[in-house]
Amino acid sequence: MKRRVACACGAVLLSGSLIGHLHAQAAAARAHVDAARAAIAPKGADPKKTPPFHVFQALFDQACQEPKLPDVMRTNDRSAVVPRQDWFAWPANIFDNLYFIGTRTAGVWAVNTADGIIVIDANFHYSSRELVLGLLNFGLDPNDIKYVIITHAHDDRYWGAKGLQDTYPNARIAMSAPDWDLVAKDNSPAQFKPRRDMVVTDGQTITLGGVTVTAYITPGHTPGTLSLIIGPLRNRKTVASDQGAHVASIWGGTDPSIGRQGVQYYPDGRTMMSAHVASLRRFIDLGTKAGVDVVLSPTLSHANFFPRLRAWRYMNPDESGGGSPEGVLGEWLKLKDATHPFVSKEAVERYHRVLLECYEAQLAWRMGS
Repeated sequence: MKRRVACACGAVLLSGSLIGHLHAQAAAARAHVDAARAAIAPKGADPKKTPPFHVFQALFDQACQEPKLPDVMRTNDRSAVVPRQDWFAWPANIFDNLYFIGTRTAGVWAVNTADGIIVIDANFHYSSRELVLGLLNFGLDPNDIKYVIITHAHDDRYWGAKGLQDTYPNARIAMSAPDWDLVAKDNSPAQFKPRRDMVVTDGQTITLGGVTVTAYITPGHTPGTLSLIIGPLRNRKTVASDQGAHVASIWGGTDPSIGRQGVQYYPDGRTMMSAHVASLRRFIDLGTKAGVDVVLSPTLSHANFFPRLRAWRYMNPDESGGGSPEGVLGEWLKLKDATHPFVSKEAVERYHRVLLECYEAQLAWRMGS
């Protein structure tokens, strides 16, 4: 009888301890969510006067959403061709030497230099031709592509690389070793897999024509996700011209991903989110030291790309993308004394603060699971 009472008491104590632990983790998660919410908009800014591209609401809404646990692999097959109108976006010249070449669903970038072109990500198999047309739109020769850097081995990043590799054999397809390994063993259709080519190491630099892309391996979204620091970017040919040497960063993958395309990356969600937190903390420090003042994102809504682009096109009427001349002129007059909407160290800091606090919240929720 005494033994049964002792066991029952032990179970009650264990249950109470567990409940206390869960409450503590939930409180920790809430604190991080509150800290992220405080960084969504500039401190003290009037929401009615704050341009929408300065408010990181979309990033917060996705990254700080409480997860449904346990974490599971994404299993949807995305090999079917999606109609062009669902993903096409007009290319744009963001800096003198940086171009957005698509798509509506995934940021794909081209860095143009006197010695060749660096393309960042390749989207899906059905859109890679459109990426090339984006280059041609600005008079850039796709035969000058020297590197295609893939930030992470997911279908929407590397499936288009195979077509570029086959068409432009001088273009090096670059990924980290862990993500090349993912390409080899995931369940993607074989015809979408590029041949293993350039293996990028942590901190490796790729320099062409005076522009350097530095790649850091930042495990989290995949085991070998590459996050990039790019510079200098010039802005001398526009109505908001300056003499600055701007530096952009691309955090390689935002949302938690325990596995995709038939491969599990991490044994559990805690390990996955611990990798996210450690990698982002390191990348923030690297970006600060590099003087990053431009934030780009593989998921365009997270860094408010299209609102920024809309403002940029109004400031540069030749890039207006159509519309009535009166409307374009009116918006340009409002923005004619504004600075480049993509340049802001303050916005870079808040973007990473929102993301880091949300990651910490995601880890806390998983620690209590």
